Amino acid sequence: MSAREEPADPTSVVRGKVKEMRRRKGLTAAELGARLADLGVPWNRGIVTNFELGRRPAVSVQELLALAHVFEVSPASLLVPLDSEPYRLTPEGTEPVNSADAWLWITGRRPLPGSPKTAERLFFTEAPTEAGRGQRDAATGLYEWYEKIDSGGADGERL
Repeated sequence: MSAREEPADPTSVVRGKVKEMRRRKGLTAAELGARLADLGVPWNRGIVTNFELGRRPAVSVQELLALAHVFEVSPASLLVPLDSEPYRLTPEGTEPVNSADAWLWITGRRPLPGSPKTAERLFFTEAPTEAGRGQRDAATGLYEWYEKIDSGGADGERL
């Protein structure tokens, strides 16, 4: 567990990861802003700096996706700490979860601990797998790639 008193939250994790990855890639705030602007996200040096310093309170989903694209990482890797620590999914109404459990949930691998058993089937019918392609069967509500997993995968290869 980290020395942090409060559990990590998605925005603070994204903020820290943006700062870390920008530096790791050797980008200035202006360069990151320009790359995001090239993708249609109207950021500039000031917005990058304000976000990293906490003066800009959050990012939109489109901004998160563009940041992940620029940094060449998955959006989930910007949202969840890599170490196992308490992580608050919502501002209120939920108890913190372990960041490893949050990672598994965000990446569609497992429902959150404590989720009702009745929700498990729906979770897995909606969560993509590595195959992740296909059309939804109107009768069952399932995606065709579930059928392909046992027959060699969506691309004809064993998964």
